[in-house]
Amino acid sequence: MIPIEVLTMAGGAAMGGLFKFMDQAQKNKQAQMEMMMKDRQQRHEHKLADRESASKSADAAAARVGNDPFAKMTRRIFVLSMVAMGAWAMVAGLTGLDIVVPVTTQVGGSYLFGIIDTTKTVTEYLRFENAVVEFEWLKISLLAAGSFYLGKS
Repeated sequence: MIPIEVLTMAGGAAMGGLFKFMDQAQKNKQAQMEMMMKDRQQRHEHKLADRESASKSADAAAARVGNDPFAKMTRRIFVLSMVAMGAWAMVAGLTGLDIVVPVTTQVGGSYLFGIIDTTKTVTEYLRFENAVVEFEWLKISLLAAGSFYLGKS
């Protein structure tokens, strides 16, 4: 039989080893948390620096433009003309206007390895009654003018 002192020593050694592992795990966890906190702090400082840089850039842009009355009036005329063109294009279908669109097609063909060529280009005009034309440039211009004007007001 094993004496009680040896069992006590073995139990004490096992518990000491277990506590040592637990202590090392806590130290590793603490080091990991410190690294995470440093990383988070660096990201926060980076975001603050970005915000400060963006604010300085916006302030510099605002200082460059100034408050020239001629520039304000030009901006207003430009935006109002874009809005008027957009309104006209959107309600043009309600006025009963017909839109005529040219469509070019090729008819005929090429025979005997291109020796006989009967192709010709025909232009047809298609009429759309009470149609609304959607201009891609108009949408882009309205968005640009509106965002520019609202950004400056």
